[in-house]
Amino acid sequence: MRHPEEVLRIFSRTDEEVLQQSDLKLASFQENKNVFIERFPQFADPFAADWATATATARSIPPDYVSVSNQSAETVALMNLMENGRNLYQTLILYTQLAFPGNAAILKLMGQSQYDSAHTNQLKLPVLLKTAYTHASLPENKQALMAQGMKESEINALLTQAESIINQEIVQQNAKKTRTLEANKRINALNLVWSKMSLVCQCAKLLFQNDAVRYNLFLLSDGSVPAPAPAPTPAPALMDKAQ
Repeated sequence: MRHPEEVLRIFSRTDEEVLQQSDLKLASFQENKNVFIERFPQFADPFAADWATATATARSIPPDYVSVSNQSAETVALMNLMENGRNLYQTLILYTQLAFPGNAAILKLMGQSQYDSAHTNQLKLPVLLKTAYTHASLPENKQALMAQGMKESEINALLTQAESIINQEIVQQNAKKTRTLEANKRINALNLVWSKMSLVCQCAKLLFQNDAVRYNLFLLSDGSVPAPAPAPTPAPALMDKAQ
């Protein structure tokens, strides 16, 4: 199956520069609309209104840093939940060692051998916590753990923390997908603005080829006219050896 093509910008300027240029070029176009329409009928209404709408739409889409900020916040929340999960698990292991001294088998059932590979993995850590909860909740194990001072709420928290990590991981992944969708939406909107603006500027080169002022109005730049380069300084004449 053919993969969809990546959405890419058709311009090299920043998003903010494109929107600023669009405002300026649209204003210039409105002032000279009749001249454009006379040679290029496609610029008749509603072209200007569509251009203005495209610019407003592109400007209304939040910039990427907003999505990045939201994604970062969800990642921080996930990391905090995982830290709490690790603390709960280490608490369980401590009480297991107190309740069952020298019993390697029960530590293995609690998943101690899996901790190194799971403690920083947002997919594996919830599995470890759920496994630990299952064995810690067995009546004989729970009784022994609580006899050493572990609270029942701490045992139950192993399960709730695992579920919280799973749910937050989904939220984090959705934030990443939302960022991609918003980026594609923003790029498509800006590409539409650029295509309308660049078409007008391209046609303006023909319309105003004998009008430097209006020609420069539709250059896709900052509108400034480069200063002429200084004339080279002539080399000093060599003295006549005969003199």
